[in-house]
Amino acid sequence: MNQTLILSIVELIESQLPKLLSINEIAKQSGYSRSYIQHQFKATTGYSISYYQRARILSMAASRLAEGKYRVLDVAIEFGFESQEAFARAFRQHMSATPSCLLGQNIWAERIHFKRLCAERVQQLSTLQSLSISIFEQPETRWGCFVFSVSSPQRDIDVIFNTIDLAYRELLAMPNAESLTLHRAQILEFREHNQEATSTYPMSIAVPFAKGDAIPGYLLEIRLPSCQLAALSLPSPSYVPAVFYPLNQRLYQEKQHYFAGLPSFWDYDYQTGQLHHKCQIEPIENSQSDATWDLFDEHNEISLNHHLCSTISCSIPVNKRAGTRRLSTLLEQWDSCYSNNEDVSVVFHHPMEKPNSQYHYSLGLLFAESSKQFPADNENDISCQGKYLLTQWRGNDVWQLENQLEKFYLRLSQHRQYQYRVAPEIFQQFAFNDGYIEFELLTPIKYRRASRQKSSWAV
Repeated sequence: MNQTLILSIVELIESQLPKLLSINEIAKQSGYSRSYIQHQFKATTGYSISYYQRARILSMAASRLAEGKYRVLDVAIEFGFESQEAFARAFRQHMSATPSCLLGQNIWAERIHFKRLCAERVQQLSTLQSLSISIFEQPETRWGCFVFSVSSPQRDIDVIFNTIDLAYRELLAMPNAESLTLHRAQILEFREHNQEATSTYPMSIAVPFAKGDAIPGYLLEIRLPSCQLAALSLPSPSYVPAVFYPLNQRLYQEKQHYFAGLPSFWDYDYQTGQLHHKCQIEPIENSQSDATWDLFDEHNEISLNHHLCSTISCSIPVNKRAGTRRLSTLLEQWDSCYSNNEDVSVVFHHPMEKPNSQYHYSLGLLFAESSKQFPADNENDISCQGKYLLTQWRGNDVWQLENQLEKFYLRLSQHRQYQYRVAPEIFQQFAFNDGYIEFELLTPIKYRRASRQKSSWAV
């Protein structure tokens, strides 16, 4: 690794931002050929020089948008784009969001911030290019999860460790916690809606349980199907903020696999100081032939102008708030929340309404705004408007349905036409017959306006 060369290239680029330097100009000033500097930069960092420049410029533009004082057009011109359309196109391709989404959104901008490369980060990226990645089959697993939330947009490792330590102390204070096999526990990380715009990562202390073993009620039970996992061992936890891009690029280029969604696994070795990471993956051909894609049919699009007249409000318990993995807890709470036989809808609240609002839900009747039955003066009503994707779900295993929903949310994040829209999400038409579960899910969506790159398959 020629770290001196890499850092000199970074210095040249940074001294001219937001102006783009041509490869010829960088080569001339560094005293090496075009092919040599491009090869060295890519081999050491995993980034092409063009990618690094683009990521830095768009990251700086995102920070300017987050200030909330400038128009999108003004920011586009400031950062060297010929038009607002060209800026929006580049922004969507790189950030998977429109520039207007970042207006006034400091946390979102901080979360996607692409830092200038320093000597330490260059060393880490170089190491990550050479770490061994193993792929293996994991059989079905069953976990009892004590869920907590880490708040750190840039995944500050000290914040993460302090939060995990606090969660362990809280878990040990629970009844009969000493009987749990905590020496076998791992940290599981989950996904949540609109994750880009929040500082939080739902995680859990996950204890493995054998089939038939009783799981304490204060733990969230999840059952994961057999899957392929990619595993690598980071030299230290400080590598966490740097690992995701190179890992996903190497999985794609070297293994012909894509990232296959959360949860992912973290396991710290106190003897060696290493942090072992495992994530679900799938062969490229499998991802493209997945039947889940069939759910994204234009015939499933509906437009709502409705309100839920809420009669009951409930929430997912704090130590079970595992992002979008909510179905098993919802059904567990169903009888205690609602004993009437009347058909009701369940609406999970707007994720950005207030902190943790996505874990609060209301039960009631859904009325069209134009309906004569709509009680206009209901102070507890929840507005459900805009475009939704209607999907139908059925099965006799709630954990299998929960895993299928997670796959659906993953495919939505990867879809070329649709993307998640920040709005209330609706469960309706619930039916329970001899252990068989049926329901409809209305997920808020909007159209994408730009093609997706391979980065959409990453974390």
